Amino acid sequence: MGYSFQSLLGQALDDKDPHIAAACHPCAEPRDRQALEQILFTTIRSRRQLSRATQTPATVLHCLAADDNELIRGAVARNPSTAAASLVTLALNKGSVELAVGIVSHRHTPAFTLTDLYSQHSESAPARQALCRNPRTPSSVLCALVKRANATECKLIAGNPNAGEGLLRRFWEKGDSYLQAEVAAHSHCPSDLLNLARHSPQALVRRKMAGNPNVSDVQLISLLDDVAPPVRAAAVRHVTSLHIGQACLGDPSRLVRRDQARHGRLPLKWINTLSVDTDAWVRQLIARNETTPQQTLNSLANDPVMDVRRGVSRNLMCQPSLLAMLGGDPHPWVRAGVALRTDLAESLMEKLSQTDDVNVLSALGRNPMISCRFLERLIEHENKDIRRAVILNVRTPRRLLKELLVDPYPINRILLAGHPSLNQSDLSRLLSDPVSDVRFASATSLVARFCEELL
Repeated sequence: MGYSFQSLLGQALDDKDPHIAAACHPCAEPRDRQALEQILFTTIRSRRQLSRATQTPATVLHCLAADDNELIRGAVARNPSTAAASLVTLALNKGSVELAVGIVSHRHTPAFTLTDLYSQHSESAPARQALCRNPRTPSSVLCALVKRANATECKLIAGNPNAGEGLLRRFWEKGDSYLQAEVAAHSHCPSDLLNLARHSPQALVRRKMAGNPNVSDVQLISLLDDVAPPVRAAAVRHVTSLHIGQACLGDPSRLVRRDQARHGRLPLKWINTLSVDTDAWVRQLIARNETTPQQTLNSLANDPVMDVRRGVSRNLMCQPSLLAMLGGDPHPWVRAGVALRTDLAESLMEKLSQTDDVNVLSALGRNPMISCRFLERLIEHENKDIRRAVILNVRTPRRLLKELLVDPYPINRILLAGHPSLNQSDLSRLLSDPVSDVRFASATSLVARFCEELL
């Protein structure tokens, strides 16, 4: 008979294990939830721990949202796993300003709750700043905040995605360069303000304008010869044209040349020039660029800087013959880059597996295309990082993973509990692990599978 949710629930209740109980809580029936809560919430210490832990299920946090202790409710408000319904419950309790700040800072808080809390705490500086930051704060609240906003709040509102055109114009007219920079970067910035930003005397405003998603290639090209290197670099980053201006070739700023080397549609002339740049980062980025021709990759594979050679090994356009050469590189970090490739020949895998270097062997262990005969060696390795690499390989077969159920390193067992190749019987073995986090991870994986079966 296979392991079932009722078996897991029974074990949690019999053993009074709070970690297994927490994992079972989301799928349990109301009557069973009450029994689980008797295990979970027995002491204030356990409730505090659950309220702070980011892995605590949302249903458990929802129960804690009604706790009598405001410190616990405050921790629930700050927990990123807390659901919108729980945040509404917290807001209805009308707690302290500190609690309200936690609620209005949360990314899950609904707009109507944010509106209610603004009306209650409009005089609180921390609450006001949190409302200015929250991307769910409705435009009506932002407009109300502006009436008495200080410089910091104005800057936050100008960067809020719900700020409308009217607010942005109002901020621009203040003449503050930091405010204008936020306006220039905003997706709702009107075209006439974008044109003003392009000719702004402040480099910060021009740089922010270059990153605006609504800016055209024509506007970006006009910034390619800007006097400020950060502006030119931003323009290069966002322009989509193949020919981004010959005037920029050989830019004196390495910051600009690095962004040129990252560009996904570089003309051949640019690639050839940047591949011999004096800055090693530029050459490394060209080595990683998939538009770089094979001839240039061949040259970069002999670069004196290790990071450049590794960049070639990670380029998907690198040919097998060049990979074979890099597989014999004297630096292990380059060979580790080769070991991560999914297009390796069996002979090259064999060559790489002969090393004692942890980075190379770990890379082989994570390679989804590696043969099982190599993985069999790696799971017996004394180094925990190499064994963990095998666990993180999504294609490692169950027969090998079973041997790692007794791995001496707890983090490895925690990660093992999430592997899709293990079956319910394997995961149930981890429920008796001496480390509580392992038991929780195993129970969570089992509950997830039980829920999938019910759908």
